[in-house]
Amino acid sequence: MLVGCRAFGASLEEEAREIIARRCASCHSAETKTAGLDLSRSPGPKRAPLLLGRIASGQMPPGKPLPAAEVETLRRWVDAGAPPWDAAIGPRRAGADWWALQPLRTAAGRRGIDEWVRAKLAEHGLQPAPPADRRTLIRRVTFDLTGLPPQPGEIDEFMGDSRPDAYERLLDRLLASPHYGEHWARHWLDVVRYSESEGFERDWLRDHVWPYRDYVIRSFNRDQPYPEFVREQIAGDVLEPAARDGLIATGLLVMGPTDAVGLTSAVPQERAAVREDQLEEIVGVVSQTFLGLTVNCARCHDHKFDPIPQRDYYRMKAIFEGVWQPTVGDELKADGRPLLTSAERVARETKVAAIRNRIQAAEAKLGGFDRRARPPRTATTPAPVAQWTFETDARDDLGGLHATLPATAELRDGRLLPATVLVTEPLDFDLRERTLEAWIHVSAVPEKGQTLLKIRNRSGFRGAAMDGIHFVGGKAKRWENASTVNFRTEDVGGPAEDTPVGARLHVAIAYATDGEIRLYRNGAPYGKPYRPDSGSAHGRLQTYGKGDAIVELASVAGLELEEARLYNQALSPAMIAASYSAGVVNSPAAAIPERTRLASELEAVRQELRAVEEPAKVFAADVRTAEPTRLLLRGDVNRPGEVMSPGAVSCLKDLPGDFHLPPDAPNGARRRQLAEWITHPRNPLFARVIVNRIWHYHFGAGLVESPNDFGFNGGAPSHPELLDSLAADFLRTGGSIKRLHRMILTSDTYRQSSRFDSAAAAKDSGTRLLWRFPPQRLAGEAVRDAMLAA
Repeated sequence: MLVGCRAFGASLEEEAREIIARRCASCHSAETKTAGLDLSRSPGPKRAPLLLGRIASGQMPPGKPLPAAEVETLRRWVDAGAPPWDAAIGPRRAGADWWALQPLRTAAGRRGIDEWVRAKLAEHGLQPAPPADRRTLIRRVTFDLTGLPPQPGEIDEFMGDSRPDAYERLLDRLLASPHYGEHWARHWLDVVRYSESEGFERDWLRDHVWPYRDYVIRSFNRDQPYPEFVREQIAGDVLEPAARDGLIATGLLVMGPTDAVGLTSAVPQERAAVREDQLEEIVGVVSQTFLGLTVNCARCHDHKFDPIPQRDYYRMKAIFEGVWQPTVGDELKADGRPLLTSAERVARETKVAAIRNRIQAAEAKLGGFDRRARPPRTATTPAPVAQWTFETDARDDLGGLHATLPATAELRDGRLLPATVLVTEPLDFDLRERTLEAWIHVSAVPEKGQTLLKIRNRSGFRGAAMDGIHFVGGKAKRWENASTVNFRTEDVGGPAEDTPVGARLHVAIAYATDGEIRLYRNGAPYGKPYRPDSGSAHGRLQTYGKGDAIVELASVAGLELEEARLYNQALSPAMIAASYSAGVVNSPAAAIPERTRLASELEAVRQELRAVEEPAKVFAADVRTAEPTRLLLRGDVNRPGEVMSPGAVSCLKDLPGDFHLPPDAPNGARRRQLAEWITHPRNPLFARVIVNRIWHYHFGAGLVESPNDFGFNGGAPSHPELLDSLAADFLRTGGSIKRLHRMILTSDTYRQSSRFDSAAAAKDSGTRLLWRFPPQRLAGEAVRDAMLAA
């Protein structure tokens, strides 16, 4: 028997003692005596029934009801008169000698599953159930491996197959079915908290998460060696040889919920706390999934039950410090990263950069020609701070408020065509008093409204202010100021739009320091000036902040933006009139043959850029520069301590490859080292945990009943020698999951019937000794699929 491990050979009082030690002694020890109750020694036959009543009702332990099997053990102990145990309850936590932390131990001479199980049954005077009939067996194993019922013809074929290897042939067929990977991938997705939305308030959909699901299906179907499968999910993006599956696999790290609201909070401490929660979640899923250790429980203090100091948590957290979920926009909306290997990314970037260089050269030629063609400004025409002419691109002619043309955008004859909204770089200055000015080519007066020129703050820190030149569609067909949730929008009484088709229209809006807003059309006042309600925060003149505010440029069918300007002053009526009289600065392409030729050359190169296929995206680890990891006193982000180095947990001291990297180690090296450490052949937890998971899904309960926790609170295996024997064989044969399935499914233990035996149930009501095949409920997905199949 392994050190620290309770076997079924223990007496009933020893079993009860072990359960009470794990579940109750932390509150009811000789030192604590909560509610005056000391369970360090046997409670005796008078108090034991009261204790059982509290436990069976779920009242104790608070919030953590015991598993049914443990309640039943305590019930049998009470029914037997609650015989006392010999010694007082000892340690209330695992130490370095805890069974799961010891090297794998195998008996001399290999023994199969049935030998271990029958030996345990014999110790308790039990016999296995008779074999299941063939109809039951094919139904059991088909559901087990594919999640689907066997077809009637398949049942008939199996029942009529007299060959000695008929059952093995059935297993081979089921394991080769594509439905095998689909079904067992679902088990894995449950373990790693696969989710297609973010959770929390926004709960955005993750449009690019499905490749991870398909990757897991492929991995199970092709029987990918389990160590390789695990390494890919921890560090697949930095392993060699590089492969797209390795990048997809890192989705495991970021599949947890995202509190996008907390991560964008205006309060730094709140953002930091939410980020800590996110990193704890990553540490938790990696340590529990692959090691069966709850390392995340050591975030605020040393682990209460397992030999995991708080320092180990922060060493492991440092490994993932640079891992983020892929997002887009200031609100951190779920997104994906390009599905390209490093070599593919470099090749694409090189190709795109070469085309962009050609575009810049063509733009420079055309821009130089346009500057020679433009008439100089008159002294009465004010100078804007930004100007967009759309002759060759959407760059700011005067400053740095450039807008990038996406592949879908189109310019023609110096106009921005509809169906695209262009966004500029952020302002590099604060702006209050201002004027927005636009020249618009009218091809029709549209029914649909549209804001053609808009300035807005991106963040909510300044109230997400917005102002813009807006055309009101419908019956009104007039112009107005579009403002933040219409707080500063007012119908100024201007006439309906009646510009002839093919003509050019001029619209401007001036925003004065005193809050007055004036609209102009074709150089003349449009309607009446007005002042919004200054008693409202949104009613007053808005400030557009440096580094935050952006300008949006758009066209709508019928109204095409030909030129736009932004001024840092509220232009007077005379200035507006002068600007209108001066007109646009661009020149019609048709009037200048050379410009037409240069514009055609530029458009051809732009078309070449549009033809470069955009890479697919995948919701996978987005790796950024890692911040220093500090040990947080009591887990409090406001109490940072020393800087921690990336490293492994220290309770597996004899494992080769234990590592301590420098605090500034590259992100890739951190995760690559962890992946090698976890999957090392001498890591006893690695193989034990996965073997136990597979057993759990076949029998409804693992040899260790808590698949994610092999620590003190998780308990001990029912058949420790069998667990180690399977784990050792799993490692020795390369980590084949399908081979492990065959070993389990061909055993007599699996193929026995579920026949009930009252005498056996009196000794082992939870079927932990496997004296029959434990009856199990079908999962909801299998019930649904069975109905659809029928």
